[in-house]
Formats: sequence, structure tokens, C-alpha cells
Amino acid sequence: MKQLHNIVAPLILFCLMAAIGFPVLAQEQEGEAVAQQTQDEITPKEEQENTVDVKEIVFGHIGDSYEWHITTWGNTHITIPLPVIVYSSTSGWHTFLSSRLEENGGTYEGFSIAPAGSKYEGKLVEYDAAGEQVRPWDISITKVTFALLFNSVLLLVIVLSVAHWYRKRPQGAKAPGGFIGFMEMFIMMVNDDIIKSCVGPNYRKFAPYLLTAFFFIFINNMMGLIPFFPGGANVTGNIAITMVLAVCTFLAVNIFGTKHYWKDIFWPDVPWWLKVPVPMMPFIEFFGIFTKPFA
Repeated sequence: MKQLHNIVAPLILFCLMAAIGFPVLAQEQEGEAVAQQTQDEITPKEEQENTVDVKEIVFGHIGDSYEWHITTWGNTHITIPLPVIVYSSTSGWHTFLSSRLEENGGTYEGFSIAPAGSKYEGKLVEYDAAGEQVRPWDISITKVTFALLFNSVLLLVIVLSVAHWYRKRPQGAKAPGGFIGFMEMFIMMVNDDIIKSCVGPNYRKFAPYLLTAFFFIFINNMMGLIPFFPGGANVTGNIAITMVLAVCTFLAVNIFGTKHYWKDIFWPDVPWWLKVPVPMMPFIEFFGIFTKPFA
């Protein structure tokens, strides 16, 4: 009887699972058949039109451009045209809004946006007598440039407003609250926990530059996370921005470096056989002066 129970119980359980699973399986098969039939009815052209190009959307949002796309309302693209300022070796200076390009079929005063696949893709170009693309001297206010200026002004407003509050209060006054108190806590945290602990006793010499660089990067990164105007621009992802920061840091560190800094470069605290007769470690440390900002 016990053996019969051991056989019947799994059999009943299997029947229940089959009774529940077969309708579901039939619905799935029916759904797959309908989906296959629908897919067969869609032409390759329709499939291409209905495919969402995620790469184009993402890079179009964070990439640099001569206009700032706000949103799309139906079939209407709402954009802010930005000033184009270029110098051509043949026709001199040209200044106009980027909307002129769209109004004139993509070309205005001999300039146009280089198409996809071009060496200058997305940049403003002109064509020489041989029909080759030539880049003019371009100092246009692009999306990244506009965001850089806007974020810099925003940073100045924040810092100067905090400084103005302290300028009006006597020394030893009650600690501020709200936004001013938050900024004081934030600034002191960076100054005491990061700059002071990393630079050492002479941190005050470097604190103004390091605080400026920190909050410049912080503001631009935070604004870059905002998905709508005036945020969303990839400022710190632009190689020109990181290059300027690297050059400024390179100059600040090496011009104002102390004798202990240069001692660690040319005579580091390592075993003597790593320094003489072959100056292996001094060479590596000196090489690191250039590789660190480059990286």
C-alpha cells in the first residue's frame, strides 16, 4: 500500500501540473504564431523605420552640436540656435545663427555640417576648388561651450553668494544654516579631509586652485546629469576641458612644488641600487611628471 501511495501521489501531482501548464503552453505557442505572422507581414523598410536607434539617441543627447535640442513636440523639434563664428582663409569672418543652416537646406554662406562618415563628421566645413572638405577656424559657441559658460557663471554665483554672506557677518557670529551652512560644510570637508590630508602642511598654497577645480568639475558633472535644458551637456567628457585642467594642474604642481617634492622626484626614498649607477627610479618618477596629467 505504501508503494502504491508513492506511485499515485507523484502521478496526481504530474497530472495537475500538466493541466495547468498545457493551456499556458498553448497560449504561448499561439502568441508566438501571431507574432511570427505579424513579423512576416512587416516589410524590412517598415522594420527599419520602427527600430529605435539607442546609440543615436544617447550620443545625440550628450554630443556637441551647433544647436541645443530641447525636446520634440509631435513632428516639431524645439531647439535653441547657437551663434556660429568661423574664419575662412578665402572669405574671412562669418557670424550667423545655426538656424540659418536648416533654413537654407543645410548650407549657408558656403558652410555646411560634415555628414556621417566624413573625417570632420558633425563639424562645420567648407569646400575648396577641388571639392575637398576644409575646416575653417571655428570658435563657435557650441552646446558644450554654452554649457561651460553657463555652469561657470552658476559656480560664480554660488561661491560669491556664500562669500557675500560671510562678508556681512562679524567674526564669531552664529553658524549659518540652510544653503550657506551646507556649502560651508561641503567646502570644509573638501579642504580638511581631502586637500589638507593629501598635500600636507603647505596645503594653503594649493587650496584655492584645488577647491576651484573640485567645484568646477562637480558643478559640470551634476549639470550633466540633468536630462533637460540647461543640463545634459557632456562638458567634462570633452577632451579640451580635461586637457586644460591637466595643463593647469601640471603647471601648478611643478611651478609651486617644494624642495621635498623635487627630492622625491630625483632622489626618491628607495634602495640605493635603484638610483645608482643606473638612475632607474629617478627616471620613472621624472617620466611620471608628464604621464600623470596626460592620463
